[in-house]
Amino acid sequence: MKRTLVLAVDRDDDFGVKGKVTTPVVGLEDCISAANALGIADPEDSDLNAIYAAISTCMDLLEEGVDAEVALICGDEKVGHKSDLAIVAQLEAVLDDIKPDNVVLIGDGAEDEYIYPIISSRAHVDSVRKVFVKQAPNIESSLYILTKMMSEPNKRKRFITPIAALILIISLFILVPDVAVLLSTGDISSLPALSRDLVLFLVGLTLLLYAYSFTDKWDSFNAYIKDRFLSRGVLLAMTSLALGIVFISLIICYYEVVDTYYSTGLVAALAFLQMMVWPVMIAFIVYVIGVIMDDIQGESVVRLSNLFDCFSIASLGMVLTGMLDVLIIYLQPGTDTGLIGVAEIVLGIMLSLASTFFKKQYMSDEPVTG
Repeated sequence: MKRTLVLAVDRDDDFGVKGKVTTPVVGLEDCISAANALGIADPEDSDLNAIYAAISTCMDLLEEGVDAEVALICGDEKVGHKSDLAIVAQLEAVLDDIKPDNVVLIGDGAEDEYIYPIISSRAHVDSVRKVFVKQAPNIESSLYILTKMMSEPNKRKRFITPIAALILIISLFILVPDVAVLLSTGDISSLPALSRDLVLFLVGLTLLLYAYSFTDKWDSFNAYIKDRFLSRGVLLAMTSLALGIVFISLIICYYEVVDTYYSTGLVAALAFLQMMVWPVMIAFIVYVIGVIMDDIQGESVVRLSNLFDCFSIASLGMVLTGMLDVLIIYLQPGTDTGLIGVAEIVLGIMLSLASTFFKKQYMSDEPVTG
């Protein structure tokens, strides 16, 4: 007698993420337990329809005298290549275990269709069934379904991000010329158009922040700040010192640029950036030193990766300084030939290569204990 495998597929791993189900799941009882786990976690998830349809199909086949088994395989919440690799690995494990002669595929929508060719290339597929919620076609439930779909981070990111990015790009193409006209002419009559463009930009930005769950990330950031900084005196002090270095340097460099003659505003801006490179780099190094001191104080360890970060920051500062020196000399020719800028770039690259070499040679995953 031929053996039939009824296979339910969840490409975005709602069973694992929401129901904490470890897949693959094989057998009627285990699949019912997996369905109950997801149903308790999220009773409105459409994958419930797929798993119950697979269970029902398997029971119908068993009643007809067919040797049937049901199984559930899942991908990954980051839908794409990683998800498909997970599905392939679980599929091969199920096929090796059950050794079916044919497969009946069950899915809950168009997204799962992407992996059907992957499955059909490894097993003989007799039937494909897509399961939909009966109320879904009704017009009165469309808004509710859309709202529930947008409440899931992966689907929200997939659908809203392209729209938000398109609005942002269009708004920038309109906004930048209007800002340039306002700054160059000082004509306030362009403010109404500028306000319109700014509203469009804010709409796109708001959609993008919503797509990437900005509020959740902001809450996580606040929790990180409270745990990482406010409860650790040394790191907080060093971070404050780093910010103070940047703030004081901004004031000093601004007045230095104002008191110096430059041929154009662009050259003055580049000179300001060139002056600010090393204060910013020093501030980063001060922060890293604070992290090292915090590790020593809290865990009595010194992580070599933090030490190598100081060299990486220094090499970046040398390269940026050299590039800005060369660019300023090109825009405002003078007595300097630009060799100093070239030398800074070369030294920065050499320092970066040396830092990378020693990091690979001597840095291990284990921190140095004090």
